[in-house]
Amino acid sequence: MVTGFGLGKSGVVRTYYQMVVEPALVRAALQSDSRIFQHQNSEKIIRTLLQKNRVDNVAFEPLPSDWEREYCVQYRETDLAFIERLAAEEGWYYYFSHGEESHALRFGHQSTASPILGTLTYNATPAGDRPVAGLWQFEYCRKVTTNQHTLRDYTFLNPNYTLEHQQSAVNSDGVSSSSPQRVYENYDYPGRYKRDEQGRPFSRYRLESTLALSETAQATGDDIRVIPGYGFTLEGHINSSFNQDWLVVRVEHQGYQTGVMEEEAGEAGNRYENKLFLIPHHTPWRSPQTPRPIIRGTQVAHVVGPEGEEIYCDEWGRVKLQFPWDRRGNFDEHSSCWVRVMQGWAGAQYGTMMIPRIGDEVLVKFLQGDPDQPIVTGRTYHSTTEPPYLLPKHKTRTTIKSKTHKGNGFNELRFEDEQGQEEIFLHAEKDLNHIVKHDETTQVGNNRTEQVTRDETCHIGNNRTETVAQDEDLTINRDQTHSIGRNRITKVEQDDILNINNSRYVNVHGDTIIHVGNELNIDIAQNGSWEAGEVFEQICETFDLEGYEQVELSGPGGSIIINREGITLVGDVYVEGELMMETGSPEIVSSFKTSVHNGLPFVQDCQLENNQ
Repeated sequence: MVTGFGLGKSGVVRTYYQMVVEPALVRAALQSDSRIFQHQNSEKIIRTLLQKNRVDNVAFEPLPSDWEREYCVQYRETDLAFIERLAAEEGWYYYFSHGEESHALRFGHQSTASPILGTLTYNATPAGDRPVAGLWQFEYCRKVTTNQHTLRDYTFLNPNYTLEHQQSAVNSDGVSSSSPQRVYENYDYPGRYKRDEQGRPFSRYRLESTLALSETAQATGDDIRVIPGYGFTLEGHINSSFNQDWLVVRVEHQGYQTGVMEEEAGEAGNRYENKLFLIPHHTPWRSPQTPRPIIRGTQVAHVVGPEGEEIYCDEWGRVKLQFPWDRRGNFDEHSSCWVRVMQGWAGAQYGTMMIPRIGDEVLVKFLQGDPDQPIVTGRTYHSTTEPPYLLPKHKTRTTIKSKTHKGNGFNELRFEDEQGQEEIFLHAEKDLNHIVKHDETTQVGNNRTEQVTRDETCHIGNNRTETVAQDEDLTINRDQTHSIGRNRITKVEQDDILNINNSRYVNVHGDTIIHVGNELNIDIAQNGSWEAGEVFEQICETFDLEGYEQVELSGPGGSIIINREGITLVGDVYVEGELMMETGSPEIVSSFKTSVHNGLPFVQDCQLENNQ
């Protein structure tokens, strides 16, 4: 295609015109872009860019092994530079085949198998003595080059594996197979690969790219058949070692037509010549590695994911991102590869984990500046994701506040540093689990308030000691149950008041001993009873038994009833010892004494009843 046309100088009759003709691939040098390719091999990526630039007639020599690039970025580089960079990494070189009506773009991989176009004859005699086109100048050069390439990279999926690959042109004695020098190593990191099946060919292509320049030749001739990417056989050189197959790497064509401008015509006629850059055909040719773009500094991106999700991550806590420069991303889970997120602490199943949520704005750096290796290093607020508290009003607050997944709740740990209002605030939207494997100490300088809406369970595996310096007030609105496995000791320094609004039941399976240092008063509003299965004994200096209406002592043989009318003895009375009685009836006293002394039952008829 014609890429340039210009008007040159003019003569008496004729005028010079300048025209630039280039392959269609030149279109790729006119466009630059920043875009992301995912889960594609290099051939598919290159074909996409070629189709974009309307380069349709293209062929690829298959690679020995095909692998997929998980994430590959074209960043601020022309399509042609990106194509050449990928091709060089894969060991490809490109050239053109020309026909009468069109040309084709070829990506070759094994230059040693490139076609031989024919034989070129070396003839150093003057031009008039050269009957056929050939070469008349041939310059040969050998130089010392790096003869060993070592690459190393790193993958977090296997952090202890060195991921190192080395390719060498040196034999076991340390001598290069192509030159007598010792080992000259080129070591590079990172190698831009994450698997061994990538590292082995990458290191080999680097070595072959260097060795291709260790033996070169430059020639001048006029055979128009020479084309880059093809080979020819040289013959006729005085140095027979040069008479071999050579690969054409570059051709510069020059033509002269001196008679175009009559006023400039001279004795020299029209001529054509070309300058060739060659390497031996048996030497593999690899295109030199071109530098990748380097992203310096930090970029902003947004966390994205599937529709309807709030949090989207993989097993490593990686997230998907949408970069502002990516025009093809749809702000979904396909916008980027999984991107690692820097955490404040990351150990072997310990550390911090805060996963950025969809819509969050994050700060992104790139390992070694490589666009293919982004990593989230920070987070920032913006107009749609505002801080948790209004600023600068609450500038003294430091907080860690989350949001309920697909809800409106939150968990929060907040620190307030305003003087006089210092506070640590902890909010659990649902459960709060507190585990202390050894000691816990809590010291409260002033008041403490605890509110439990429903149940509270406290299990203490050993002893419990609780000290209240002053008063304790316990209110239980319903029942209280205490279960003590062994003994209970309660010590009250002063009064003990128990107020029961209903009944009280005390069940003692063993003995009960009550020691009262002073008085014991029992006040029963209605009935009271004491029942002993065997003996009931009360011992005191004075026993005072009083009933407001009646006192009754009962036993199997009778009873004594004391009421307002007097004392009634029911049953036989036996008296041992002296009996002292005072009464207004001497007869009754005499009869009572006689019965007592004789041990007889005492019976006295009531005269009132007899008179009736």
